[in-house]
Amino acid sequence: MTFPTADRADIALLLEGTFPYVSGGVSSWVNQIIRAFPEYRFAIVFLGSRREDYGDPKYPLPDNVVHFEAHYLYDDLASRAEPASRPGDDAAYALIEQMHEHFAPGQPVASALQEFRAVARQMLPGGRLTADDFLYSEASWDMICDHYRRFCTDPSFVDYFWTVRIMHTPLWKLARVAKELLPVRVLHSVSTGYAGFLGALLHQTRDVPLVLSEHGIYTKERKIDLFKSEWIRDNRNVFQRDPTELSY
Repeated sequence: MTFPTADRADIALLLEGTFPYVSGGVSSWVNQIIRAFPEYRFAIVFLGSRREDYGDPKYPLPDNVVHFEAHYLYDDLASRAEPASRPGDDAAYALIEQMHEHFAPGQPVASALQEFRAVARQMLPGGRLTADDFLYSEASWDMICDHYRRFCTDPSFVDYFWTVRIMHTPLWKLARVAKELLPVRVLHSVSTGYAGFLGALLHQTRDVPLVLSEHGIYTKERKIDLFKSEWIRDNRNVFQRDPTELSY
């Protein structure tokens, strides 16, 4: 199937696991939004898990969609570099630590955004924060170990390590998408998650307005479901859990 491409557009829609490959409520109103504004040229950036998880599009693209690109975050995650000992960029990882500190509750939003902007610029291709350093460097290992000791309540370091690694590795693919995306006037992410992160990268590195429709982090709302899920393992013993969790 051939999709349209363009050298610029008015609005970039950042869509994660939805239109045009997945039918449902979000896809329906995305389709309605595009068709309601025929005077604007839309670019669609579709983010999915793996190419094999999606079939043919469930929706035909409206005529005012002038550009479409799809990126599958969990395809080709393996680094092309040979694993080898590398020190990493201590100054770059210091930026990450500063950002985490400014994201803590009670910190000014403006300073947190300033720190994120600094990190975002270094994640783009050619920056000092590289995927290979994240995967293989001593600086990355030291940061993961330190955060595990300070923040993790699950006694399994192996689970923590692989969760951090699997969740963060796609961010460098998003950084490449942000670097190569065609020029647009407005960004619209329909959710947080990876689409929201891509929107934040683009907003902070291009100074393009970003619109966010809804959040997509449902952990708190789905807390009971998570506790009941058989495929999610909780390695904490009975003394390490909150009493309210035990009642479930």
